Order: sequence, then structure tokens, then C-alpha cells
Amino acid sequence: MQDILFLMKKYLKEGIFAILICVCLALSCFSIFKNNKAEETPELMANISEENPEPVVEEQSTTYHVDIKGAVNNPGVYEVDSESIISDVITLAGGFKEDAYQDGINLSKKVSDEMVIYVYTTNEMKETNGKETSSTKTCDSADYNIKDCVEKSESIIVPGNTSENVSDEENTPSIININTATKSELTKLTGIGDAKAEAIIEYRNTNGYFKSIEDLLKVKGIGDAIFAKIKDNITV
Repeated sequence: MQDILFLMKKYLKEGIFAILICVCLALSCFSIFKNNKAEETPELMANISEENPEPVVEEQSTTYHVDIKGAVNNPGVYEVDSESIISDVITLAGGFKEDAYQDGINLSKKVSDEMVIYVYTTNEMKETNGKETSSTKTCDSADYNIKDCVEKSESIIVPGNTSENVSDEENTPSIININTATKSELTKLTGIGDAKAEAIIEYRNTNGYFKSIEDLLKVKGIGDAIFAKIKDNITV
């Protein structure tokens, strides 16, 4: 019995020792495998990135078409970036001509698609009796016809904006009685500034009421060109 117990104690110690050795070997192998795996992972990820690069998203810029007319060296239609300003378009058009009237244009204004920029000459502005153009807003013309805006000496024109939104009453020009109209009412007529309005009032005060709209041609400063523009908007 004592011999059996002795043998059991002897082999138990050897078994425990063998188990400890096996555990140590297993831990060592696991550590080596883990380190090798960690070293391979960055290289593997790099290879995957090279094989499947992330798509590059290109930002698409919006372009506008702007028509520039009048006293510039190269009038025409230009394609510009949506962030462009009027000064950029004038530069593309070769700059102002020597006789260009520049005071009526806000060069820092941003462009819009289908905008029209009309640069008047100094002589054209004199014909409107020095009436200044509007540089802070745009002139909306109906049905892509910019004639009305040009007659008002507007430089910045956006065509086609008012054809659907303006009522028939607003589209119909008011008729002004040249015998009773005030100075401010007369200046609403195309080509009639303060000086010509005062001349009309002075004439009727001196000579009496106009008998026909054609009598307006007797007023100093009112010629055939101006009369042709306003004849449909006046009465006696």
C-alpha cells in the first residue's frame, strides 16, 4: 500500500511538471502567432487600399451664360463661373471702350444665368438728359425683349422674368395728359428728364394747353426721336 502511494506521488509531480511545460509552450506559440499577425495586418490593409482606392468626388461648378452689349471692345455671349461678377465679364469682353459710360454699372454685382449687361456710351446718356442708370438692381424685361429696359437706360437686365408674373394692368403703360401732368409725372416718360419736363410746363403756361400731342414738338428739346418713344403714352 505504501508502495502504491509512493508511486502515485512520484508520477503526480512529474505529470504536473509536464502539464506546466505544455502550457508554457502553448503560450509561447500563441504569442509568436499573434505578433506575426499584427505585423501582417498593416501591410494587408495597405494592399487592400491600393487595390480598392476610395472614389474621388469632383465638385461640379455651375456655369452661367451672360450677354454683354454696347460700349465694350468685344460684345457677345460669354460662359462664366457662377461666382463671377460683372467686372469679370467686362474683362472677358476686352474692357470698356473709351466712350463707355461706366458710372451706371455696379461692377461688383454677381452675375446670373442669361443676364444681359448693356454698356451705354456717354453720348447715349446725354440723349436721355443725363438720367442715371440704376446700378443697384436689375431690370426685368418681359418675353426676352430688352427694349423696355434699354429705353429706361438700365444697364443690368434679366430677360424673361416678368412675362408670367405681371398682370395685364401692370403691363399696360399709363397714359399721361401733357396739359395737366406734374413735373414728376412727365419725367416718367421715356427720355423726359427734369429739364424737358420743366420746358413742357413752361411752354403750356406761356402758350396755353396743347391742342394735340404733336404740339409737343414745339417744345425746345423735344425732337422726333423722343416724340416717337412717348407718343403712345401721352394725350391732351
